[in-house]
Amino acid sequence: MHRLFLAAIAAAVSIAQTPGDPVRTFTLEDCIAIALRQNPTLQREQKNVEIGQASLTRAFGAYLPSINASAGYSRQLNVEGGRAVNIGGQVFVLGPPEPNSYSMNAVASYTLFNGFAREATYSQARNELDAAGLAYERTRQQIILNVRTQYLDVLRALQTVRVRRDNLELGRQELARVRALYDAGRVPVTTVYTQEADLGTRELDLLTAENALLQAKAVLLATMGLPPDQEADFSEASVATTISDDEIAAFRKEIGSPAAVVATALARRGDVRALDARVRAADNAITVAQAAFMPQLSLAGGWSWSNTRFDQFSEFGRYFVSMNVQVPIFDNFSAATQRQQAVLQMEQRQFEQRQLEQQVRTEVRQALLELDAAEKQLDITARALKAAEQSYAASNERFRLGAGTQLEYLTASNQLVAARINRIAAIYGYRAAQARVRFAMGILQ
Repeated sequence: MHRLFLAAIAAAVSIAQTPGDPVRTFTLEDCIAIALRQNPTLQREQKNVEIGQASLTRAFGAYLPSINASAGYSRQLNVEGGRAVNIGGQVFVLGPPEPNSYSMNAVASYTLFNGFAREATYSQARNELDAAGLAYERTRQQIILNVRTQYLDVLRALQTVRVRRDNLELGRQELARVRALYDAGRVPVTTVYTQEADLGTRELDLLTAENALLQAKAVLLATMGLPPDQEADFSEASVATTISDDEIAAFRKEIGSPAAVVATALARRGDVRALDARVRAADNAITVAQAAFMPQLSLAGGWSWSNTRFDQFSEFGRYFVSMNVQVPIFDNFSAATQRQQAVLQMEQRQFEQRQLEQQVRTEVRQALLELDAAEKQLDITARALKAAEQSYAASNERFRLGAGTQLEYLTASNQLVAARINRIAAIYGYRAAQARVRFAMGILQ
């Protein structure tokens, strides 16, 4: 049932592909570059950086004076007759009032002191922008890691398909040889049946490997931001398939001791540094909240004019300058509540810091354990492959000479195939372990 499900997936993918579409071969560098341009998660983080830049610009504006200009016109609609003025009991009738009224104002104001809220707001915006930039960099590393490991999965699946295909072709040749021996009366018919059953198993193994390859390609293409049903090939030359003892030792020297790895992770990882910046921003928010308890001092100056006719600007225009002091007395507990919320936010960020440090140590430990296992698998699979090759050569020769049984030959053949696939998995598993260690340390490039 599972194999039928995999076959259905392969058929669906093949149907979704448009005949005649050019097949592009991607290198690892191509995949990373495309993912960094088109991955929606990274694009979202980029927008957060742009939002932070806009907030910083707004915070800087508090250091500049604000300038406003206004002009107005009004007309009285119920003007009837004249106006009467009583002076010492004598009533004088004046002419009708002017129905029009004009006014213009231009005012510049500057905040001299607001309890250091302006400075703290700017620092808060700066720290939030730093946090957004560091979060973007960490997301960028995460995408690079995903592309690298998924690319390795594709290459591993590709080589597994090749091994399975070669094994199937070898099985067909063996079946033809066994049938010839049966026709010559040298082997019983059960030998033919056994070889046919083994060939069917090899065909199913190849089908499973081919479906695994299609799925690995679909996952990688989706991470790159491309249609997962796009026809694509991936270059095997992008990743070295040989790993020497010198390379393993050099990588160990590069990362250092487990304690050094943890220290590097805590100092270099973008998520750790981003949270540090958010803690500083939370501290700035406390300063902003405390400013509400302090007096504010501002300076203003400008020019105003008002007249019933649109002239006589010099006669009716007035220049002015003023200084204002605002002292908070009671604001219905608004400032106290704001400060309490800022303090709680600061404490929450500090809890997140401790939680993240524990998470970093755990991830580093897991990555190093994976690296240890990958190194051991390289050694084990190298020895197992050599032994399987020798066993297969001996069993094959004995079977051809009639000294060995078919069961011995098939067992040795299956062991050789398993050893080759395990070796492929070990090589690419070690490459993936290297990438995960670098990612855990925050140095993946």
